Amino acid sequence: MIDLVLDACQAAGVWEVTVVISPAQPDVGAHLAARNGDCQVVIQHEQRGTGHALAQVPGERLAAGDVLVVNGDSPLIRPETIAQLVQAHRRAGVPATLASVLDPERRDGRILRAADGSLDRIVEYKDAGPELVAATEINVGLYCFEGPRLLQALSRLRPDNRAGELYLTDVFKDLRPAQVVQLADREEALGINDRVQLAEAERALRQRLLRDLMLSGVTVVDPASTFVDVGVKVGQDSVLEPFTFLRGATVVGEGCRLGPHTDIRDSRIGDDARIEHSWLDSVDFGAGSDCGPFSKLRPGTRIADGVHVGSFVEMVRSSVGRGSRVPHVSYLGDATVGEDVNVGAGSITANFDGTHKNPTVIEDGVFVGVDTMFRAPVRIGRGSKTGAGSVVTKDVPPGATAVGVPARVLRRKEAE
Repeated sequence: MIDLVLDACQAAGVWEVTVVISPAQPDVGAHLAARNGDCQVVIQHEQRGTGHALAQVPGERLAAGDVLVVNGDSPLIRPETIAQLVQAHRRAGVPATLASVLDPERRDGRILRAADGSLDRIVEYKDAGPELVAATEINVGLYCFEGPRLLQALSRLRPDNRAGELYLTDVFKDLRPAQVVQLADREEALGINDRVQLAEAERALRQRLLRDLMLSGVTVVDPASTFVDVGVKVGQDSVLEPFTFLRGATVVGEGCRLGPHTDIRDSRIGDDARIEHSWLDSVDFGAGSDCGPFSKLRPGTRIADGVHVGSFVEMVRSSVGRGSRVPHVSYLGDATVGEDVNVGAGSITANFDGTHKNPTVIEDGVFVGVDTMFRAPVRIGRGSKTGAGSVVTKDVPPGATAVGVPARVLRRKEAE
């Protein structure tokens, strides 16, 4: 949530940022400290209201020029809106500018106008009587101030309200005339005070992201059942089927078809890939490859171009070479599979000996018979074969055929 606000500020050209947090939020502070130093953090040790929070920022920073103030729980504010407010403030030459929306259902501060249409005052919802609650213009929590005037107004704040807090909105008693910029999109004003509002904000953000994807040339079959994280990239002419989840730093190429019922996290998907009813986490998935249904590719898996991964396949820390096939009901763990390999149904690399994870290497052109078990560590030579039901406990030479339990080499030939 705070990342979305900070990213919007930076996209609007605001780079000197201070975030005021509570000491009860050490995880937020640690997260902000990891953001490459693009913001400073100030602790509000006593929770005495929004005006008190802003007053924790060093006075020399507030007095240095114009001051933009954004509520930290406003993740839907757009960079364009921030830039619009700052520009309007500077054009008007007034001491303060604030944003508003028309939304009588919101339980936020009410903006009351004077007879001439100018700002009269802002009344917090919890302090408003029935006649004021009916007001339809809502304070967004997005402001721009003349810094020196703001600093003076903060010093005069008094806790003259039911909550006994220092309200930031009370600075408008001193900062006159103040300009009000009314926003067209009510969703931008959505603040988050509980998990119901969190879900509303996530829904709104998801629909915004999906709309941008569709306008860029991506087909989203059912936006209501498609979930894409901020930062995910999807190439043109790709199709997202219902119940597709794209999470984290996932990048999808062009012409792909993902879903239905597919969950992909922190993965890179090549052009023209097809993945359905499958789960991928931290996977490199090659162009023209396909996967599923009902397959699970775990971290460290690398699928080359033109690979077929069938149903009920699980892989972890494994690579599969170009043109190879793992059709169905197989497990590859810590395996390196070469090019043009066929892994028969029911084949397993037994990589764990109770203490260590051991590698299996299957070289180019190998034909693995159905229900083959490889007891790692083991290497299967180029162009070799295994018979159905074999348990391979030793290396198989190139061009050889191995069958049996345990498998033994029946014949050898010179590998091409």
